[in-house]
Amino acid sequence: MSGCDTLHDGAGDNDAGQGRVLGWVFGGGALTAIAAFLEAAGVAGLVGGALAVAFAAIAVAFFAGAVLGFWIGWAVNWFDRLFVQNPSTITMSGCVLCAGKNTGFPPWNDNDWTFNLGGPSLTLLNPTIAGLDVQEIRTRDAPGNGPAETTVDPATHQPCLHSEISSHIGDYAAIGGAVGSVAGAIGGAIAGAAICVAAGLATFGIGAALCLLVIAALIAAGAIAGGFAGDAIGAFAGWIADELSDFDTRGEAISRGCIMIFTGRWVTDSSHQHNEIHDIASAQLVECRDCQDDKTSKTSNGLVAATGIGRHPTGRDP
Repeated sequence: MSGCDTLHDGAGDNDAGQGRVLGWVFGGGALTAIAAFLEAAGVAGLVGGALAVAFAAIAVAFFAGAVLGFWIGWAVNWFDRLFVQNPSTITMSGCVLCAGKNTGFPPWNDNDWTFNLGGPSLTLLNPTIAGLDVQEIRTRDAPGNGPAETTVDPATHQPCLHSEISSHIGDYAAIGGAVGSVAGAIGGAIAGAAICVAAGLATFGIGAALCLLVIAALIAAGAIAGGFAGDAIGAFAGWIADELSDFDTRGEAISRGCIMIFTGRWVTDSSHQHNEIHDIASAQLVECRDCQDDKTSKTSNGLVAATGIGRHPTGRDP
């Protein structure tokens, strides 16, 4: 099942989170490459083949650090991407333009239930505060952390407010990947040092260069294996947690084409530079009438009020 994407209808970087993770990738690579360079610089007799091996070791060390940077950076960005607005809880009504689950393997898929609430019926119901309206909900910048731009639903091109119900899979996989990569890198370094000692490589010249290359290679291998292993273990643990909760029941209760009322936490998602409801705390059905195809200026206010007093204008229950 595919989740719901959004498109910026003006400025905005939907992949801003990827840029921050890349900063960790290049930063981690640079740090380990510098460490390998300093280690190589202290070795006597690095000429000819030994020098070439030392440069190879520095390149592999950069790769190892980049892998570590990816898994750590992904976890840091994952838990630091949502900025809660004030008021923290809002209630919005509108048409569910898109509904789906972002299924797949993390970190490429977080397995959240995702929705685009919008269309001409998009309305702020609560709280009633002077100056707080739909436009403010969609465009207020994150508290001290960058822009929030308006978005539209890709399929209907109608204005929307992205909304989600979080899976445990994303959280657990992010932690597992970071912990696994660090543990794997440490294990690789220990294994590499043991090999060097056993083979008698830790001497000057090409022996020391080979030792540096072996250690760097095993750190890289450990970081890769540990990252994916930790990611998989975390994802599996998250899947179990989801299955033991009402996660899927809540997500399946929200259907595309229905006018619904969402109550939940109002946040700025800095990874996509837009505001959203994350998580949805409650969802109430007003009416299902294929509203995603309705491009008129009709609002759902009348339906919401009628439903609130137990009556329905069309004579049928929603």
